[in-house]
Amino acid sequence: MAALCIACLALGGCGEEAGPQVRADAVPADAALAQLYATSCQQCHASPAAGAPLTGDAQAWAPRLAKGMDTLLEHSISGFQGMPPMGLCMQCSAEEFQALIAFMSTAATEGR
Repeated sequence: MAALCIACLALGGCGEEAGPQVRADAVPADAALAQLYATSCQQCHASPAAGAPLTGDAQAWAPRLAKGMDTLLEHSISGFQGMPPMGLCMQCSAEEFQALIAFMSTAATEGR
């Protein structure tokens, strides 16, 4: 009987989602933006180990988006905490950064 109780308790967490449903294979639909994402953003924003908000993780992006696009753009250009200046995209324009931020903050349902 004790073993049955332990088994039931162990299975109690089954069925719960273990975090956000992030798609590591998500890429922007625009080919030029997809290239910038692949060479500059994806390394950190598709790897949980990097500590950056993951592409498509609406929960992680929500408090950042609440600060406004101007703040996110400034952080992208100047660097912020662990993010290097220009996000390693030295050729990116402000408009491209804004498009990349918009993509990464909503990409959970987009794909290749």
